Amino acid sequence: MVNNCEAIFSINIEPTDNTQLIEQLDARVRDATSLSKIAKNESIKQMRDAEVKEASDIINRMINNNEVVSYLTIYICVSAQEEKELNNKCKEIEREVQKLKLKTRVITNYLLTSGFKAVAPFFTIQANLTEYFKRNILTSSFTGGFLFNTNTFIDSGGYYFGINQNGGIIIFNIWHKDSDRTNSNMVVTGSSGSGKSLSIKHLIYNELPQSKILVIDPEDEYTYLCKNLNGKIINCGGSNTSQVLNPLQIRANKDIEEDLNAVALHFQFLHTFFEILFPSLTDMEFSALDLVLEELYEKFNITKDTDIYKLENTDFPILEDLYYFLENKNKNENKVEYEKLLSLLRPISIGGASSIWNGYTDITIDTKLTVFNTKNMQEFQIQYKRAQYYNIMSYSWEIISKNKEEKDLLIADECHVLVDPNIPQTLEFVRNISKRARKYNSSIIVITQSIEDFLNEKIRFYGQSLLANSTYKMFFKADGQDLKDIVKTFGLTKKEEQLIYNAKQGECLLSAGTRKIFATLKIPLQELHIIDEHLKNGDAV
Repeated sequence: MVNNCEAIFSINIEPTDNTQLIEQLDARVRDATSLSKIAKNESIKQMRDAEVKEASDIINRMINNNEVVSYLTIYICVSAQEEKELNNKCKEIEREVQKLKLKTRVITNYLLTSGFKAVAPFFTIQANLTEYFKRNILTSSFTGGFLFNTNTFIDSGGYYFGINQNGGIIIFNIWHKDSDRTNSNMVVTGSSGSGKSLSIKHLIYNELPQSKILVIDPEDEYTYLCKNLNGKIINCGGSNTSQVLNPLQIRANKDIEEDLNAVALHFQFLHTFFEILFPSLTDMEFSALDLVLEELYEKFNITKDTDIYKLENTDFPILEDLYYFLENKNKNENKVEYEKLLSLLRPISIGGASSIWNGYTDITIDTKLTVFNTKNMQEFQIQYKRAQYYNIMSYSWEIISKNKEEKDLLIADECHVLVDPNIPQTLEFVRNISKRARKYNSSIIVITQSIEDFLNEKIRFYGQSLLANSTYKMFFKADGQDLKDIVKTFGLTKKEEQLIYNAKQGECLLSAGTRKIFATLKIPLQELHIIDEHLKNGDAV
């Protein structure tokens, strides 16, 4: 109500695309700057300078303060018993609006029906009107007059992640796509105990059952959660009760981008797999191994023309087949290279570590949540742990790339285990699948305590590319060199650096595209009892 003038106000607000608007404002700044330089009148120059300042201020608030721009439309419906009274009321409203330095526009006759619908509570937003009358505005400018107003982060179809610094809720959807958020990949980093795994467990809980989720779990972090959510735990740690993922079984997929068939691609995998296991092998010894492998597969009637999809798990050779085949060749040829290969292959084929890889693949993925637990591999040397991580990730990518219609998440916890500066192919593989994940409607989530391992000079090209290719980042508590690496790699401000340094458990800087929010993880008590064994009897986070 304006004084004694009864009127109905209808306010419509629609979020817009920040990235697109920033591009428009950039163009506006360039144009206004050019016109200011050639202006002959001081008044015109000042108008253009003011235009530049206004646009620059909006860009600054959008980028540095994470503000959102929305389209705002306000409708005012005035009613009266007589025409004279109606005209007087309209004039009074116009005067009040002008005091606010705003302007009004009268809806023309052919839009009157839409106008009535726009102010009626039982109709939706009238698109034909907003096209004429909408204006962009920083959401904080609009909502500043409301009680208990806070800046929020709300994705349609998302789940409740937590709250921001001002208490505004965060509804997060990793599958949201726009010009600013082009894929669903994520990097999660922070010190031990900062809340990384808990945030991912929260995500897993809320993504089921709409997504298929595969987790590589070197620290036995997800067993409790997996059991409670009726998932499947696959023990790949090399114990007597563990299951086998045969590295010699060819992955049944075809990479269209590389235009290589499954056999050729698998030989690339095997070369890296054995390079991880046996870093002391020379080029000559690798050549000998490649030749032996080719002959072995031919013995099993597997060539580049073989339809891999028609083969069973038991149709492929296993490591002891490779060992004995090589042993027989060596009896006839007696080569130094063969002797060394036999000594290296013996532990993993017929020796103490044979339980890890020697056998036919006995793994099936038939649940929405699958956890590959490699905790038992702690007793083995780092090369074995790294090779098994790579083996599982390759197999997981085969599962993900089978169905483009299904949403899939591959969660690589403690991913630094995989990284070796002397073997860049492993990080290159992770980088490559992260680039292709969008094509398969999938998300690759990399979790690590430190990104330093990804930034070694020998592998920086792949490490930085992997980190940069992820639309989402969660930076939990970090300090020292870890924090310096984060700030430098992601170009964070001094304020953002301080937020990460001072973060408490469960607090993180959440980056989604160009938008950054300091978030506090909030998990309901009933969910907490399900997802984390250590907190099952505690209070809600």
